[in-house]
Amino acid sequence: MKRVVRILLACTIALAVLSLPLGPWLVREWPLDQPEAILVLGSHEAERLPYAARLAARWPGARLLLTEPVVATPYNCQDCAQRVSQLERLGVVRTRVAVMTPRVRNTRDELQVALGWSRRHGLVRVVVVTSPYHTRRVQGWLSALAWPHPVGVRACEVEGGLARVWWSRDYDRRYTVYEVAAMAANSWRDGVNPRHWFAPSAPLVGTL
Repeated sequence: MKRVVRILLACTIALAVLSLPLGPWLVREWPLDQPEAILVLGSHEAERLPYAARLAARWPGARLLLTEPVVATPYNCQDCAQRVSQLERLGVVRTRVAVMTPRVRNTRDELQVALGWSRRHGLVRVVVVTSPYHTRRVQGWLSALAWPHPVGVRACEVEGGLARVWWSRDYDRRYTVYEVAAMAANSWRDGVNPRHWFAPSAPLVGTL
């Protein structure tokens, strides 16, 4: 009897988790027009770079900022060496693209490097381009890092769109689980106050 109760309880919990709208909750854009720079976060370049190039055509005065990982892998920077050339093929003049230093390890590093670069070049209006399910964590880090100016966060387009039910397709299931786990790890390991994951869309001025 106890075994049956445990199985029923486990099934109930599983159904409750699967019914949560985790995918839509993770997608959290913040519009900003006429940016001075477009920051393209690393990884998933096949979907992020084409979208960034379209934004660059819309805002011809904006610089395109790229980061470079400490160690490039297929997971954190697909075909890293060809990104600038790919942007050129998409219509972006090479002189508009800046590959920033120092090298980075994660989303927090990317945003910190971009903040330093923007300060050195006197830029205050920045739009971040990333994948849809990554947008909430990006907004949370902007809040935790106390970015001094409002930052736009744009979700790139995904081939086939996003699944209506987050666990029904491999891309959505993997990315959703990864992002929820990453937020938990950032709070536990890096000391990010969980309130930042729930901050208003306009990044708060806050602390870790």
